[in-house]
Amino acid sequence: MNMVTRILPNLLLVATALVFFSCQQGGESAGAASGATAAAAAATGPSIVYVRLDSLQAGYGVLATELERLQENVQKADQNIQAKMTALQKEAQRMQNRVQQGLMTPKNIQAEQQRLGRQEQEIMQQRDLALASIQEDQMRVQQQFGERLKAILEDLQETKGYDYIFSEGGASGLLMGKDAFDITNEVLERLNATEEPMMAKDSVQ
Repeated sequence: MNMVTRILPNLLLVATALVFFSCQQGGESAGAASGATAAAAAATGPSIVYVRLDSLQAGYGVLATELERLQENVQKADQNIQAKMTALQKEAQRMQNRVQQGLMTPKNIQAEQQRLGRQEQEIMQQRDLALASIQEDQMRVQQQFGERLKAILEDLQETKGYDYIFSEGGASGLLMGKDAFDITNEVLERLNATEEPMMAKDSVQ
């Protein structure tokens, strides 16, 4: 289950990049459709702002709660699988002791080995199901956050006339920008305006 732990810190990278790419394309289309806007942009230059991805991830309360819940589910699933594997190892050791003491026939040894093998396969299947469920929750959180952020950015772009909204952090191409063009706090205020949970239930019960 450790592979899930490695996935969680990068939850926003792909989704957020797609969100900003979409918003930037929208800004270009809107500018092309309006002759007055295009003329103003040509005279004064394009209106460009950006947001900080790490600040959005850290400051959005609902997202932080969801990431914490997912991490707890990872730990629960890992503990559950580890407990079952420990119990199985103890059974295998007891069988080995009986074999060494001459208390089992070859037929019984074979049957017990097959039984333990089936149990191990069942545990691995349970692990895979838990991992798949957690990853599904992760993708759903990612999608819902991306949709909410996109709606906010589109509204800001329309109401304030931004031509481009860039992202700083993650896999973005923006290395730095003046603080005057940073709208992260405004976006966070809108994100946190409605504290509604993204998920209906846990992936691991």
